[in-house]
Amino acid sequence: MASANSYSSPSTVGGNREDLRDVLTILEPEQTPVVSAIRKGPGPRGTSTEVLADELDKPQIGGQPEGRDITSFSNKATKRQRFGNHIQIQSRDFGVTDVQQLVDTAAVSDEYQYAKMKTLREMKRDIEATICSDNEKQAGNGTDQWKTRGLHRWLRGTANSAPSDIPVEYRTPAAQDYLGVSGGSNLKESDLNGVLQSLFETHSAKKSYMGVFSPDVVEQIDLFTRMEGTGGRERYTINDNAATKTINLEVKVFNSSFGRINVLPSVFLNWDNAADANEGAAGTFDSDAGLLLDLSLLELQYMMPLTVHNLDDEGAGKRGYAKTIYSLCVKNPKGLARFRYASKSATS
Repeated sequence: MASANSYSSPSTVGGNREDLRDVLTILEPEQTPVVSAIRKGPGPRGTSTEVLADELDKPQIGGQPEGRDITSFSNKATKRQRFGNHIQIQSRDFGVTDVQQLVDTAAVSDEYQYAKMKTLREMKRDIEATICSDNEKQAGNGTDQWKTRGLHRWLRGTANSAPSDIPVEYRTPAAQDYLGVSGGSNLKESDLNGVLQSLFETHSAKKSYMGVFSPDVVEQIDLFTRMEGTGGRERYTINDNAATKTINLEVKVFNSSFGRINVLPSVFLNWDNAADANEGAAGTFDSDAGLLLDLSLLELQYMMPLTVHNLDDEGAGKRGYAKTIYSLCVKNPKGLARFRYASKSATS
């Protein structure tokens, strides 16, 4: 004899209720370390913002003869030059029909407020990906969008298509535009310390840097003290206390005579908006990228802070959009560094 069952008769069509819980999960990267840490500067008053940079003359070890008058004078403003960035207008829209706003939806008490909240979360990620990207600045008009130059473009050295408007004297030195070694071998302590040494020679001081690295690079840094040395030149021998049942494999601070790096992982470095054989599919980050940032040389300048605009309901339902206008200010690229591996395209 046939029996009533849940899979064919009656099933949901025949009246079985479904149990939809009030649970809604979004599992996406949302940590935005650069946006969170960077100083927020005064808002731009024009579509282009510029700063000035200067440099000192080389040290002189000669002297002046006794009794000789000074008859010639130096112009100390000859090396002063300016460079800058454009604004970027960023927005996302959202809308909910009148019916959807009224129906009972699991885990969402107010569909419009949920859409607004989700849009703001997405916008923060947009800004992080933009300022950590390789985007070149672009002047906008009625057709073309305004673009602000991202950090990976700012920090290109002369040999790697540095932006032409940055004077040669203030471009990132070659040793700080680290492209790795042929074949994309693992990052070594000597590689990272070499970049710090170049930064020390630039600043003539040991400084602390915010080191923002993609996960693959963070993993390599974590392994610094675990890697086997060659020729008995191991720097450390690590012994874990087995009684704690915990294996520690983390480097939060890399400290050398030339500088100190606070290591932070990120999945928004050198973000790619178009398919690229060297970077992977569109909408991905570079897994072998990194930035060494002196935060005193950076500002995120908002012409318009991130704001939600609620539009009039003209009969179909509530609508709105979030919008912001900002510019990334880099005061001197010479004092910063970037990482890109030689196995990737040097100019992608």
